[in-house]
Amino acid sequence: DPLPEGYDLITLVRVLHDHDDAVALTLLRRIHAALPPGGTLLIAEPMAQTPGAERSGDAYFGFYLLAMGTGRPRSVAEIRAMLHAAGFGQVRTRRTALPLIACVITATR
Repeated sequence: DPLPEGYDLITLVRVLHDHDDAVALTLLRRIHAALPPGGTLLIAEPMAQTPGAERSGDAYFGFYLLAMGTGRPRSVAEIRAMLHAAGFGQVRTRRTALPLIACVITATR
């Protein structure tokens, strides 16, 4: 389905990791198309290879997604590459209080 247009911010909270790469990349491309120039995408979700929580985070979310039957935890670098492939620029990682639970990335169209 088409995404609504006319908004300068779209958020994905615990969405990307629930989907396989092809679905996640399609979603990012559709979000890019829906945002106006200068619009922002904010992603908040657990990410693989989170410093200080690599083993526990990867194990927990790996089992969670195995039970779901789809998706996978991705590192910041993997999400950054997907964002660039979808056409986004100015990709930035933001600090969070509990990075094991959620990391935050912003990207600008």
